[in-house]
Amino acid sequence: MGDFERFVLENEEAGTSRLLLSHVDWPSPPEDCVISGFDGKELAVNTIEARQKLRDKVPEWYSKSSLVYPSALGAEQCSSSVTAGYKAVLAKRILGGVPGRIADLTGGLGVDSWAFSSVASEVLYNERNSALVAAARHNFDELGASNIRVENVEVGKDSLGALLAVFKPDIVFLDPARRDSSGSKVFLLEDCSPNVLGLVPYLFLHSPNILLKLSPMADITMVVERLNRSNESALMENGSSGWNGNWVREIHVVSSMGECKELLVWMDRDWKGEYSVICREDGGSITMSYSELAGAKPVLPDSSFVRFIYEPGKSLAKAGAFNALCERFSLVKLARFTHLLTFPEAVTKEEAVSKLGVLTGMGKLFEVAEVLKMNKASLREVGKRYPRSEVSARNIPLTSAELRTRLGVKSGDDAHVFGVRIETPFQADNFLLVCHRI
Repeated sequence: MGDFERFVLENEEAGTSRLLLSHVDWPSPPEDCVISGFDGKELAVNTIEARQKLRDKVPEWYSKSSLVYPSALGAEQCSSSVTAGYKAVLAKRILGGVPGRIADLTGGLGVDSWAFSSVASEVLYNERNSALVAAARHNFDELGASNIRVENVEVGKDSLGALLAVFKPDIVFLDPARRDSSGSKVFLLEDCSPNVLGLVPYLFLHSPNILLKLSPMADITMVVERLNRSNESALMENGSSGWNGNWVREIHVVSSMGECKELLVWMDRDWKGEYSVICREDGGSITMSYSELAGAKPVLPDSSFVRFIYEPGKSLAKAGAFNALCERFSLVKLARFTHLLTFPEAVTKEEAVSKLGVLTGMGKLFEVAEVLKMNKASLREVGKRYPRSEVSARNIPLTSAELRTRLGVKSGDDAHVFGVRIETPFQADNFLLVCHRI
């Protein structure tokens, strides 16, 4: 164990603010990790802070104490082991199960490149930040990822030409920076760095497949339309005309622990069909075609009797799959714009779980204990009988916080109270549903 690694381990729990004020002998960086402008003090502080962020996020890297990190922000923005692993599985499927070449053009900390190395014959890690590049060379060696080639090239049409022409990737992966020069978040594809819309047609000259990681806040329909339109624009620039198919083949909405983490876009140079949306959440997965999502109609209940409530998880909600779930799983929505689902007929708890199938791991299932019309008396009554409850407002003129205030309850496990609008052929009104999580 070297002096740098020993120092990091000995001071990991000390707190970097206190450490900076103390009189300690700062170590020199590892000999094979010469980072321009970094001394041992700065690198040690950043490494300690980054390791704290990676402890649960990328435990495989945290357990390897010889790794170095020139930026704590890089650890905050990098993929987790779970999401990086998912991208590796997807890449393996794109490659047809045969190891191929994957070019990660926006390498960052290197977690995605490391994951790709397990399914690829060779990985090209490229990063414009020279400090991250120096750290990546050291870290990949320490991790035993010997099939990763490290480059330090600015991503652009001219600079990448020679690199990709020699490497000949089967997949190009891009995770564009979603902040501008002032640090503010950006959402449009052309405002990201690099400009994805401008690069995609050029990248297809060097690879048949492109995999993009985009913000989970991006609008799926808009992303697909604009990426496919970049195809048409490229044809017009080259003197051609007409539509040459849909480059976007699959959209993957990846969620974990109740949070939408990533939006992945697989673009296939030769694809001409419609795209599919794959929702992945905590091990569960469901695939829906664009036609299924776009063509599904809401199915409403024929009475206000509700015994079970299914709340779709973040991936399904992001995909806007509520109507499609009704049709595929024979469910109904409480109202046209109340995105909670239930069963059209009376079922037992066991039947409810069985009918939902894979959906049980991709959302929350509640058993309804009480259904009350929402008014001052019911708000007062429910608040008094369930003083410690979770509260959610859906399609009513109150936010969840405002409904909690009206109920006068604190967070707890007495119940989960939904304030919802229910629409049937006979009435449309706001109700309180007192539920217990299954």
